[in-house]
Amino acid sequence: MSSFEELLNSLRQEYLASLPEKIEGLKQQMATGDVALLRDSFHKLKGTGRTYGLPEVSELAEAGERICIDCPHNATAATGHAIGLLQDIFMSRQKAEAFLLNGDGRFHSIQKLLQN
Repeated sequence: MSSFEELLNSLRQEYLASLPEKIEGLKQQMATGDVALLRDSFHKLKGTGRTYGLPEVSELAEAGERICIDCPHNATAATGHAIGLLQDIFMSRQKAEAFLLNGDGRFHSIQKLLQN
């Protein structure tokens, strides 16, 4: 493994370790109903997920951000699903396992919320 790959892996692990804190932030924002903060948090997760090689985080966050923008009345419901998914992604990645977002019914529920 090259030093670049080692560095990237180290950064990915640090980011992964910070995911529970990010999940707690989403929980607090959901509890207050602050859709603007939720949108910002999802936007950040979208970019950092992509940067650190966690495409499922990025894809999930993109859907959350879209809901906050296009269907803010569904933001709380979507965030509830997203929190559970992020927790499962975290657990899978801790075990060095992939997480198939598109195979999860909660993600399909989020996608349906975009249509309402």
